[in-house]
Amino acid sequence: MSKNEAQTLQEQLGVGKVIELLEPLDTPTGKVEKLTLRRVKVKDYKLAAEQYPDNAALQQLTALATATGLMQEDFEELCWEDYQQISRFCLGT
Repeated sequence: MSKNEAQTLQEQLGVGKVIELLEPLDTPTGKVEKLTLRRVKVKDYKLAAEQYPDNAALQQLTALATATGLMQEDFEELCWEDYQQISRFCLGT
């Protein structure tokens, strides 16, 4: 599947990015081989902090899952290498 003009422009602006997963995910809705990422927003962290006020790790996982469009349960099945490339883009780390 090729990128459309909007996806290409988003990547050039640093707003969004399509990544290919090293280990595709099997989800209830089918196999996921690519993800379209966006940067994490303050409101993502705010909602995550409201859900998990005393757990920074779960706050980060929830915010990243939101930025990928995955359900949290599916996000938690990512391999570490895929998680790292998502984190680098979405959080700038």
